[in-house]
Amino acid sequence: MLGWLQRRMWGLSGRLIASYILVTLAVVVLVEALVLGFQVPSLVNGAQGQAQVDATAQSYAQQLAQRYRDGVPPGTVLGDPGKPAEPGQARAAPDGTLVVPAIPGPIRSNLAVTAVVAIAANGTVVASSVPSRYPAGRSAASELPAAAVSAIAADLTHVLVKAPPASTPYGTVIWTVAPAIAPGPVAYVYVQAPWSPRFIDPIRAVGELNQLGDAGPLLPASYVLLIAIVPVGVLFGLLASRRLVRRVRRLEQATLAVADGDYTITLPVSGRDEVGRLEANFTIMTRQLGSALEAERQRATGEARAAERARIAREIHDAISQHLFALRMTAAGMRRADPGNQQARTIERISEEALRDMAALLIELRPASLNGAGLDVAGLAPALQEICAAYRDRLGVTVDVSVEEVTVPAPVEHALLRITQEACINAVRHGSARRLSVSVTHQDGHVELAIRDTGTGFDPAIPHAGSGLAHIRDRVAELGGTVEIDSAPGRGAALTVRVPVP
Repeated sequence: MLGWLQRRMWGLSGRLIASYILVTLAVVVLVEALVLGFQVPSLVNGAQGQAQVDATAQSYAQQLAQRYRDGVPPGTVLGDPGKPAEPGQARAAPDGTLVVPAIPGPIRSNLAVTAVVAIAANGTVVASSVPSRYPAGRSAASELPAAAVSAIAADLTHVLVKAPPASTPYGTVIWTVAPAIAPGPVAYVYVQAPWSPRFIDPIRAVGELNQLGDAGPLLPASYVLLIAIVPVGVLFGLLASRRLVRRVRRLEQATLAVADGDYTITLPVSGRDEVGRLEANFTIMTRQLGSALEAERQRATGEARAAERARIAREIHDAISQHLFALRMTAAGMRRADPGNQQARTIERISEEALRDMAALLIELRPASLNGAGLDVAGLAPALQEICAAYRDRLGVTVDVSVEEVTVPAPVEHALLRITQEACINAVRHGSARRLSVSVTHQDGHVELAIRDTGTGFDPAIPHAGSGLAHIRDRVAELGGTVEIDSAPGRGAALTVRVPVP
């Protein structure tokens, strides 16, 4: 169990699960940072900013009630004349209210400004801090947000009216309508401040939320979400990586099988992705490797067989052939000393026949051979010439050779060479032939090999104990060719082989 857990933890599945968890955590943290950065200014402005607007409205309601008991002089501009106009921005005063600048001239901006507007009981503007936007004598209904106008029309004289940020021709504002503290020319005080949330540092955002006490369930919910991601990531990683891990493990088992020498393994292609292509290429590789090793094994076997045949031939030549030669010389000496000695004559004749058979056997044991590139000599014609020369030189057999220069595939060269060797051996050893003719021609898309001898001949219809003719027929059949044998007892034999070539 512990080993399985370790393989899971440090294997491909564990790494994929860890990557899923890390990526998911990173995405969640990034999203939360963006949410905090963009939403906290709204919360802060909506809570802290609204409190500042409320405090400012109540402060101006008290100031106006105390300062203008008998009426507001025409042309009065409310606000602090020493503060510059800052369109789109709101600054807080040390006492928790807003800094309301007095702006007597036009504003060269289309942004909202921090402003205070004094409104009479009949709904007209008495005075404001920005006469160019909220001129005195104008109906408040045409200048203020609809919610503020509705509050004034309802005559909410004892309630501080506030609402969510309102849209105005100069942007979105936070606003408040406060009733006057005492009866007089000013019945309502309207205060507004620009509302423009901007992205802030998420760490600072968390601090501001904690200071305002408005964090609520936001941060704890984020922590719970981060913790819940771990088991969800593990489950998703297991489900997503299960098939991939299974395919990789199948590849691992296949490589171990190949390492143990099994080159017949075949992997099913389970997809069109990189792993699927790897499975297909792995199967192709194992097949090619198996074919290469089989060819190498056959070549090594052939080389070992040829080396063993050469060793046997060498032993026969160095031992048995020498003894037969000595026996023939001894019998010849006995015959010369006693011409009437029939036993010596018989021994000499048998020794000569044994030496001839031994020479034919040596030729069969050490024929011209094939290697990986083709014949040991350059081409089929020189190889056949070499075989015929061996029969002339070693056995004294007359061989007529007529071989055209033909280019044929290596399997055809190999087969024709072996057929020639088999036919010549049979003619000399079994037919006692003293004359052979070998010819090779190329016509009509076929190569024709013809071997004729002047030996004792035989009846092709009668089964023979040897397997030489059967081997010849098998070789030719593999190449899609034909074999013709023309022979009869007492008149030699003719073998004709025709093999198709490209």
